[in-house]
Amino acid sequence: MADICDNAQAVELLLRAEALDRARLRPAGPGPVYIDGVACCRTCQEPICSARLKAVPGCCQCRECQEEAEGS
Repeated sequence: MADICDNAQAVELLLRAEALDRARLRPAGPGPVYIDGVACCRTCQEPICSARLKAVPGCCQCRECQEEAEGS
């Protein structure tokens, strides 16, 4: 039979998993800069392709600038 500590641990694990899921879905960083209504890279000010914006919501750099920043 589970005691109160086991129950508390189970609740903690569920809450932690939910918090991690929310953090993964939240955009990281300030997002793109908008120039004439177009989402643009904060580094080079070139438009960010819609496929990247869809794949990485809230991204603030184009693929090329992101790769350069990561040293790839």
